[in-house]
Amino acid sequence: MREPNCSEGSLTEDAEADARALQIACTLHEEPADIVFQRRRVSRQPRSSMEAAKTKQEAEPPTAASSEPTREASPPVMPRSTKLWPYSLSSRVGLVDTHCHLDFIFRKVGHRGTYARFRNEHRDTFPDCYEGCVANFCDPQTFKQRHMWDAILTEDGVWGAFGCHPHMAREYSEEIDEDLIRALEHPKVVALGEIGLDYSRRNKCDHGQQKRVFRRQVQIALNGRLPLIIHSRDSTSDTIGILKEMVPSDYPIHRHCFTADWTEAQRWLMEFPNLCLGLTPLVSFPNAGGLVEVARKIPLDRLLIETDSPYFLPKSESSRLKTSHPGMAIHVATWLASLRNIEVEDVMTAVRENTWRIYNI
Repeated sequence: MREPNCSEGSLTEDAEADARALQIACTLHEEPADIVFQRRRVSRQPRSSMEAAKTKQEAEPPTAASSEPTREASPPVMPRSTKLWPYSLSSRVGLVDTHCHLDFIFRKVGHRGTYARFRNEHRDTFPDCYEGCVANFCDPQTFKQRHMWDAILTEDGVWGAFGCHPHMAREYSEEIDEDLIRALEHPKVVALGEIGLDYSRRNKCDHGQQKRVFRRQVQIALNGRLPLIIHSRDSTSDTIGILKEMVPSDYPIHRHCFTADWTEAQRWLMEFPNLCLGLTPLVSFPNAGGLVEVARKIPLDRLLIETDSPYFLPKSESSRLKTSHPGMAIHVATWLASLRNIEVEDVMTAVRENTWRIYNI
């Protein structure tokens, strides 16, 4: 992490924030064992915009028998090799990264300016069709830092979501609860999350404590009629059980950063008919394993694209970039199209419709 360029008066506060961000980055994400990788408004006619895509591939119920045939070949090489591809891709459909962490990105690269400035500095890695992103604030200590996240959310093409990550469940308190509720009142907040359960070895929080914090935040989302962004690692049965107990079956849910196999994917899709699975650049990793099958079989109307940046930098960019960012969502779209042997435009049309349905953006 680069040394922050800040005034002497704010050095201590920023240094502490940088240290915390680094600690979070080291604990929130590890590559799972089974993973072997200015806003332009679009016409809000989602139903009609899907017609062209659905004539090629009608969305089927999420069962192995009814899904499109799985090709036996290994993940294909993308059709272009120039640095401009896929950023030069033109599309009539806007691309929205449905899950990123702008605060973590800025900390990682030492950026102290606006998101617009960040985009300008990295303009060669943002596609022309980029429309915006959902910035996720999952560190409960940032909920009270309104000066930070309000500055981000005031920018064009940035929407927000707040929720206490299960790795930090032990920090949840009455004060954090109040801070969260206040943050969710921001007019550009579109969801609550990421929240859930994480039973992986890196999370030292007690399972009972995680469940209590998860339940409380689900209730807050229900009170505010906010969509849910769900994090679940090694905890599928408990996470699904709590959701089935608390929310209507058709509640809008983004099952964030899905990394498991098709069997688990079907379980989520069948339990919650208005749930979408979020796929990240992990789908392009050489050892993506069962995730490739998910990418090929998931009905297009149950799919969201996300970067989860700054994590999961696409392998093709690792030699020239320090971190992933929302512009990298185009890599997910192009890989999905290649894996399914369909046009990128079909993927983007479907995903844009799904983003509207889940997030109303």
